[in-house]
Amino acid sequence: MYQRISAIEFSILRIGEYPIPSIIDIVNIIRLAKGNVFAEWKQSDTAKLFEDHGYKNKKESSGYFF
Repeated sequence: MYQRISAIEFSILRIGEYPIPSIIDIVNIIRLAKGNVFAEWKQSDTAKLFEDHGYKNKKESSGYFF
């Protein structure tokens, strides 16, 4: 995990952009870790932002593009 986070930081410094897919991967690793690993983060307000709230697009809805 340390190496992945370091690579993300280096990428940000090098190209000045955030590698969104890499950041999402790190968040998912933390979020889906088993047991009490990252327990403090899992109980934080930040973790609540990543919970599945059940929002789904319906194909019948206007604005659905697929």
